[in-house]
Parts: sequence; structure tokens; C-alpha cells
Amino acid sequence: FYPPHAPAYPAWLDREVPMWEQIRQRDVLLFYPYHSMQPFLDLLRQSAADPAVVSIQMTIYRVAGKSAVIKHLCAAENGKAVTVLVELRARFDEGNNITWARELEEAGCRVIYGPASYKCHGKICLITRKEKAGLSYVTQIGTGNYNEKTARLYTDLCLMTADHDIGEEANAVFNALAKGETVHE
Repeated sequence: FYPPHAPAYPAWLDREVPMWEQIRQRDVLLFYPYHSMQPFLDLLRQSAADPAVVSIQMTIYRVAGKSAVIKHLCAAENGKAVTVLVELRARFDEGNNITWARELEEAGCRVIYGPASYKCHGKICLITRKEKAGLSYVTQIGTGNYNEKTARLYTDLCLMTADHDIGEEANAVFNALAKGETVHE
């Protein structure tokens, strides 16, 4: 009925400049499906290859069958601490999530699972980089799943920020989740 829609790479982002540098200059907000998920995938890919990146932490609820997100996380395990919280209670995707958890573990990533009494539905990714002045963060917070296929269909937001306070808060969330705890503030 309507002509097909293809998500666009945002015009205000430069494909030739690393995402980390662009996010450091200003927050990036993507609106799926109107914007492409590619800038976030570029951030993950670039972070996996960046020797200054010391860790990547991420929550996974649903990912695509052929997931670039998982591919980049597995590739990042070259001297980086990669921790992925996999929520197994994702209706109709439980088997897929178990398969991805095994693949991540085989690649050397640390896999943790959602707290027993809660369903972890949050979408958060924290990338930590060692700089001359200390640690810096890029935090991604979103409403949608890290799924390239559904990002082309469903309306969701993806915020990527280098705000240090948000990075510290995301770090506290991952520290609590690693211990099986929740953060109540």
C-alpha cells in the first residue's frame, strides 16, 4: 500500500569519522526505523578494534538471527573485557538466546544471566576506553532490541552519549547485575 521505507544513515553523522569522536562532540539520538542502526553497529565494530577500549558491557534481550552485534562482541574479545547479560526469558527467542550465549562464551566473553526474580528488559551498552586523562565512556541506552531486522520495522530510540556521569551510572548497573543484584534509586 505504501512505498517501501529504507532507514537512512543520519546526514549529521560522518561515515569517515569514528563514532567515538562524533559522540564525544555531541550526543547522538537515532529514531528507528527512520534512522539506520548502522551508526551503533559502527560504534561496536570500531570499539572492538580499538586498542584503547578496555571493556564492552551490554545487555541482550533479542538479537537478529544473523547478528552483527554478536559478531562484533565476539571480535572484541582480543584483550578486552567483554561482559554480556543475556536475558533468557525472551518469549519465543529463548532458544536463540541460549545459542548466542554459548557462542559468546566460546569467543571468551563473560556471559551472565538476568536476576532470578526479574526480567532484564533494559537495553544498555557501556564501552570503556582508557585515555591519557583516565577512563572515558560511551553509553548507549535504547528502547529497542539490538536486532538489525526489527530496527527496520519498529519505532524505538537509541541514545549514544559520552556523558561521564551517565557512564558511571551504567557502570554501577553492570556491577550490580554481575553480582545478581538490582539498582534501586
